[in-house]
Amino acid sequence: MAKENNKRGKQMIVALVLIPAIFILVGGIVVMNYAMDRPLLSVPFLETSDDQSEVTKTTETKVNVTGIDSDTANRLKAANSEIEKLRNENVELTNEVKARQSEITDLIRERDRLVAELEAATKEEATSSDVASVYEEMSAKQAAAIMGELESPQVAELLKELSAKQQADILGRMNAQQAAVVTQLLQ
Repeated sequence: MAKENNKRGKQMIVALVLIPAIFILVGGIVVMNYAMDRPLLSVPFLETSDDQSEVTKTTETKVNVTGIDSDTANRLKAANSEIEKLRNENVELTNEVKARQSEITDLIRERDRLVAELEAATKEEATSSDVASVYEEMSAKQAAAIMGELESPQVAELLKELSAKQQADILGRMNAQQAAVVTQLLQ
């Protein structure tokens, strides 16, 4: 019985150790040959004679490892150059868009500034219209006395708001020299 167990033990060693070792060895040879661009079932570390190595070298130089022929390689180069050209164009267009966005931002700021100025001018005009309506209610003598104390451009602006009859009455009662300057400003 001991002999039988010993025989079974040897069979188990063969089945469990030797068979997987053989598969690993054959697999390693195939992988090494593939990695070194050699025929798959050749022995990887076996030295060959000089004649065979020259044939192998010339074969290696003629074999295209990538599997791409020259026409395809040329098309790839053309496509890559086209891609690079489009990338450069994309960068240029992106820079142009950024510049336009900056320009738009500046124009929006300018618009907001002008709107604020227009609102201020509208308020000032409303104020001057209110002042003009006050002068309309005064007598020409009182208005001329007050306007005599103002600067000529201010007087001209106020008179523009009044009717022609009121302008004539006020100018007639003002100092002749100031009335002449205001008349020139009204023209």
